Amino acid sequence: MHTETNDRPAPQAVMTIAQRALGSPWRLGLAHARAQHMLIWVTRGSGRCVVEGRASAMSAHNALFVQAGTLFSFTWEPSCFGQTVLLPPSAGLDWPDEPLLLRVREPQAQLTLTHYIEAIHNEASSDALMSQAAASAHAQLMMVWAHRYRSQPTKMNAARRLMRAFCALIVQSETKAQAPASMADYAAQLGVTPTHLTRVCKSECASTAADLLTQHSLQRACRYLEDDALKAVDIAKRLNFSTPAYFTNFIKTHTGQTPSALRAAAKASRV
Repeated sequence: MHTETNDRPAPQAVMTIAQRALGSPWRLGLAHARAQHMLIWVTRGSGRCVVEGRASAMSAHNALFVQAGTLFSFTWEPSCFGQTVLLPPSAGLDWPDEPLLLRVREPQAQLTLTHYIEAIHNEASSDALMSQAAASAHAQLMMVWAHRYRSQPTKMNAARRLMRAFCALIVQSETKAQAPASMADYAAQLGVTPTHLTRVCKSECASTAADLLTQHSLQRACRYLEDDALKAVDIAKRLNFSTPAYFTNFIKTHTGQTPSALRAAAKASRV
C-alpha cells in the first residue's frame, strides 16, 4: 500500500512571485535563507537576484534554482510576473548542488519548464490517488530538465570563494546562540580584513558586507514580527541586539515604522 512521505511537495508548492511575497516585498527582497529548495521562473518583466553575494539581472524566461540553506534575495519590477516553486530537500530530488541561473532562450524549453511547474501545482493541490507521488515525480523530471539545460558550472575564483564562505557564515548564525556582533567579526573568522571583505562584496553585488548583514537581520526581524508575533524584547535577544530600544530604533530606521505598527499592519492585511 502506498504511503505519502513528509518530503512531498505541499499544496502551496507553486505560487506566483506576488503570492509568495504575501504583499510584503521583504519576504523575497531581503537577504535570507530557506529550509526548502526554491525556483523562481520569470516569464514577464525583469528583476534582480543576489545569490551567495553575487548579483545578476533577471529577465523574461530566466530560471533561478536556489538550494535550501543558501543566502539569496530577489527584487522585481512592478511589471514582473512569474512563478515560484518551493520543494523540501529530498533524497529523491536531484536539485543542483550549487545555485543555478538559466537563461532559457528556446520556446520549446520554456514550454517544458512551464509544463512541469503547472503539473507540480495541479498534483500537489489535488486529492486524487497518489497525487503527491505524482507531484514528486514531476519535480524530479523538472530537475532532469534543469541538469540537461545547464551550462558548465561557474568557475570559482578567490572573490567567489570568499563571498560563498561569508554568506554561509551568515546563514549559520541563525542556529547559534551568539552570532558574530559585527562585520569585523565575520572578517576575522574568514581570515581577511574588514576593508577587503567590503571591497569584495561591493565588487560582487554592489552592496557592502555590512549591508548584507543588515538585510539578513531585517528579514529575520520582520518574519518574527509578522509571522510569529514575537515581542520586540524577545526578538532583540534572538538577533543579538544589546537592548530592545536599539532593536526598535533599527526597525524604525529601515522600515519607517515601529515594531508594533509593523505587526498591526500585517495582522490587518490578513483579515
